[in-house]
Amino acid sequence: MSTNAKAEPFEVFYDGLRDEQGLIPAFGPVRLDDEGHIIMSEEESRARAEAAVRVLKVIGKLPDDDPPGIEEEFMRSFDEHHPHRPQFKGYY
Repeated sequence: MSTNAKAEPFEVFYDGLRDEQGLIPAFGPVRLDDEGHIIMSEEESRARAEAAVRVLKVIGKLPDDDPPGIEEEFMRSFDEHHPHRPQFKGYY
């Protein structure tokens, strides 16, 4: 893989998350060299970190309007589809 390829925020196919600064950029997968090491400039790393902090702040302000019992339904369904290794047994 070329080490001089530039990572750009990819197009989102939904409205995306916004904050007071506007649309929060979304990034594609990180680039790796032939040995599996991450290739990322300081600028890209900083941009990704800033976007992540913005996302966490927005998510923290979202209302919790999930239907009652949805968490238990998810856990039960997950375990039913993974009987060899249930992850949530005892939580529903």
